[in-house]
Amino acid sequence: MIQIDSNNLEQDESRELFNKIKNLAKESYRLIGIRKFQDAEEKLHMLLSLDPDNTYGLVGLGDVYFKTRKYNQAIRYYLLCLEKDPSNKFSLMGLMNSYRETNQLDKVISAAEDYRHITMQDASILSRVADAHRKMKNFAESEVFYKSALQVNPNDQYVLVGLGHLFFARQEYEKAIEWWEKVLEKQKRNIKIMTEIGNAYRKMKKYPQALDFYKMATEIEPDNFFALYGMAETYRADHDFVSAVEYWEKILEHDPNNKLIINRYADSLRGMGEYEKALECFDRILEKEHDYFAMLGKASSLRSTGKEQEAVEIYLDLKEKFPEDPKPVLEIADILICNDQTSEGIQLLQNFHNSHPSNQEIGHKLEDAMRNHG
Repeated sequence: MIQIDSNNLEQDESRELFNKIKNLAKESYRLIGIRKFQDAEEKLHMLLSLDPDNTYGLVGLGDVYFKTRKYNQAIRYYLLCLEKDPSNKFSLMGLMNSYRETNQLDKVISAAEDYRHITMQDASILSRVADAHRKMKNFAESEVFYKSALQVNPNDQYVLVGLGHLFFARQEYEKAIEWWEKVLEKQKRNIKIMTEIGNAYRKMKKYPQALDFYKMATEIEPDNFFALYGMAETYRADHDFVSAVEYWEKILEHDPNNKLIINRYADSLRGMGEYEKALECFDRILEKEHDYFAMLGKASSLRSTGKEQEAVEIYLDLKEKFPEDPKPVLEIADILICNDQTSEGIQLLQNFHNSHPSNQEIGHKLEDAMRNHG
């Protein structure tokens, strides 16, 4: 009679199940790596049907849903994983990234607080908390977390980039450049950082330095939108409208219906005195939809071509639609004052000033008008 050893049989079955789960995990993560997310999802569900508490399966599904932008589903699986393994760094990171993508910045911070024992040792998690504070404009707290992350890993490029963004947001542009240049030392072809440094120099009105960095970026990638945009904006800010138009046109070759670029292009044409061409651009936008900036640009162009009444009609329309906005009031008042209707212009400014006494632009214009009129 053949005797069956039940212990050995159970061990064989357990080993077979373990190998099956292991292979499913390995294959699903491979599929995630080559972006075959639907196939990976199927394998991971098979894995969890065999072992519902398997943290590899729970994290994997969280990652699949995160990468396919199903953030609420991703959050669910990351939380399930953390219930089984509270110290699982990958789930914590995925959870924080999902909260960040859904703009639940307070939950990014609270998630890190719940796992403080991890955050104090992991630069990547500390930097996510710093990012969340920065986006909530908690700049002091953000700096503390970034600096803590640097203590853990002084060369963490993500942290260095974040510090640059922090000081840029605080309008401390020189400091922002210092941090971004540290990144560029290691990543000499990082186009995004080149354009960020260019943006910082542009904010400081150091236009030649800004152009240098934008040009560095376009030498690597000639059609890079952000570098071309930065160059065009720099030339426009420096009143070199001819050069600005050249770069707006480069962008429009690849993105002809970009409303923002058409507005900027038209504004630069206006700066060159090409008012009719500018009007064509503004009308092109306004044919499709109401656009505040296109209306302002059109009104200004009409005024420059002597069509002041048409300009006033647009400003009055904007004044009605945006009663808190001082720009239409300033423009109408200026037209009235320039046409020897100073009293009417002053009255218009005074009415707005009475309801918006803190608006300095209106206050200064009113003072100037009254002083010149008196």
